[in-house]
Formats: sequence, structure tokens, C-alpha cells
Amino acid sequence: MLNKKHMVLTAVTLGAIAACSAALIGLANFFTRDAIEKNKEKRFNAGITAIFGENSEAHEFSDLSELDLLDKAYSVHKDDVTTGWAIVATGSNMYGKISLIAGFDYSSKLFVGTYLITNEQTYASTLVENYVTPLNNDDDFSIDDVSCGATYGAKLVRDLINAAQSYVDGIIYD
Repeated sequence: MLNKKHMVLTAVTLGAIAACSAALIGLANFFTRDAIEKNKEKRFNAGITAIFGENSEAHEFSDLSELDLLDKAYSVHKDDVTTGWAIVATGSNMYGKISLIAGFDYSSKLFVGTYLITNEQTYASTLVENYVTPLNNDDDFSIDDVSCGATYGAKLVRDLINAAQSYVDGIIYD
């Protein structure tokens, strides 16, 4: 009898702990989800500005979630003139997740720059310093030069940009 009572009491206690934990997680989500969405939007807008300059606005062009690595495509406008394409791509490897915006010129469809929205790589700062920054700032830097001290992260960034480039190459203008 004592053994059954002990097991029931243990089960009820663990169930109460689980219910309280779930309620706390739900409550935290309720109060933070709007702030998280606003921060995502701020990061995206900062990326559009970093790649295409001040007063650039992105308008969703296509949902690419059915494609491997690609999330969404945006047309970028400045003063009511289409200036480029912004492709959001996400991927991961054994070192972490990367989400980025790859920017392309509207008329030539050439890569113009990238912005990391999420960089959860183990060697995140090395990746940014030795690959992403030179990729954005040095005209002679090759996208395929992935030896940077964070080679797997650089390969992932390269693959995301190449997937975005393939999509942009396939866009047909009216």
C-alpha cells in the first residue's frame, strides 16, 4: 500500500512540475514573441540598408520555402526604382546555423553583397572577419576562397549565395 501511494504521489508531483514548466514557457512566449518578431524585422531591414544603401525598401517577391536552402525573395527599391534582388537563405552544418541576405544587382544579376542575419557558427567572428567582410568589401576577393580559419562556415555561406544566385539567374523579366 505504501509503495503504491508513493508512486502516485511521485507521479502527481512530476506532473505538476511539468504543467508549471509548460505554463511558464507559454507565458514567456506570450510576452516575448512580438519583440522577437520586431527584432527579426530590424535585422532584415539593417541588412537591406547595409547591402543596398539608405532608403532602400524590400518588397516580398516570392516565398521560396519549398526550395532547398532558400526562404524568400525580395525586390529592392530605392526612390520607386527597382535596384536589386535580396534573397534570404538559411542553412546549417555541424558548427551551427547561418541565415543571410544575398544581394544582387537588378539589371546585371551580379552578386553585390551579403548580410548575416543569424550566425550561430562556432567560429562566428573568424568567419565574419576573414570571409564575409572581405567578400563584401574587396572586389578581388573570390566567393570560392573559403580558406579563412572557419572553412566549413565559409563553405556554407558560399553555398547559400550560390543557391541564391541560381534562383536570381532564373528570374525572367517581363
